[in-house]
Formats: sequence, C-alpha cells, structure tokens
Amino acid sequence: MKIPLLAATLLISNFAIANEEGKELHEESCVECHMVTHDDAFYTRDSSKMATLSDLSRQVSMCTSNFNLGWFPDEEKAVLDYLNNKYYKF
Repeated sequence: MKIPLLAATLLISNFAIANEEGKELHEESCVECHMVTHDDAFYTRDSSKMATLSDLSRQVSMCTSNFNLGWFPDEEKAVLDYLNNKYYKF
C-alpha cells in the first residue's frame, strides 16, 4: 500500500510546483499589463466574462498570443490552473 501513497504524494507535490509556477508567471506577465488592482474582487466581480473553464482558457491563450509572452503550453496551463484554483474554482 505504500505505492498509492507515494503516487498521491508526488501528484500533490507536482500540483504545488505547477501552481507556484502559474502564480509567478501571472505576477511577472499579467498583472503588469492591467491598469487595475488584481485582487480577489477583480477576478470574482459580477461583471466577469469568465463563466466556464473554457472561457478562462481562451482568455489566457488570447493574452499569451496578443502580448507575445512566448509561454510554452505547460506554462499557459500553469497560469490557467493557478487562476482557476485561486479565484474561479470551475
């Protein structure tokens, strides 16, 4: 029974690393471009256009492309996961 525990531990560890990477990328590349405060209220406001995970994914992809961020797919996914886990919870 040690193998499932090890697998679960590795999965949680990988999730934490990816979430930290997403947070760092977001802080480096996203927050600087927006002229508004990026706090919980910004992401959870009633007028948010993000209604689904697909909406959020399209927005992250659009920003990545429009601002020539040069992110790899796994970096884009890390930001998507970070935003979803911290704010949207889709």
